[in-house]
Amino acid sequence: MERMLVVVFDGEDKAYKAAKVLERLKDLSLIALNADAIVTKNPQGETTVAHPHTVDPQAAMGGTAVGSLIGLFGGPVGLFVGAVTGALIGASADLVRARVGSDFVTEVIEALEPGKTALVAEIDEEDTDPIDHRMASLGGRVFRRDLQAVEDEAYEREVAAMNANAARIRAEHAEGRADRKHRLQARVDSLKKKLARHSKTPEGTR
Repeated sequence: MERMLVVVFDGEDKAYKAAKVLERLKDLSLIALNADAIVTKNPQGETTVAHPHTVDPQAAMGGTAVGSLIGLFGGPVGLFVGAVTGALIGASADLVRARVGSDFVTEVIEALEPGKTALVAEIDEEDTDPIDHRMASLGGRVFRRDLQAVEDEAYEREVAAMNANAARIRAEHAEGRADRKHRLQARVDSLKKKLARHSKTPEGTR
């Protein structure tokens, strides 16, 4: 079963140990590990993201459920969004909520308090015990949710968001050009009026 897995720890070192556990379980063919990341929230509430098993985080995480979920944590966009940019961030948030449910997202965000670290992974597993027992031994709090199939309308929402953003930019550009043209025309009209008044002034009064 394809699932989103989030395990919250009190310390960053435990999260890295947990990442190694997932790697070993993958090597034993007990799970499939599709993507993973370690998210740390410092005491000031700032979020950093690390990728223990990916050579190119931006390419690997862009567009994945893991990358989208991390986006909801308020981390640095450039580290995990990849192909999901600008106006699509909102669509990406909708997409991950559609796949795991808003209640799951809310629970995870509330659990990742300042000072805590989470291991976030997209996995495929048949039995939950191998992960649960090992994470419990590390003191982790496990959140797990089946990933739902993404319907075509989710993709269509993303495309619509891109089109709407492009249309907004074109409209703003056109509005800016029209405004500049209007101001220029006003200056020309004002200059014409001044020239007209000047030409009507009697020679002796100049």
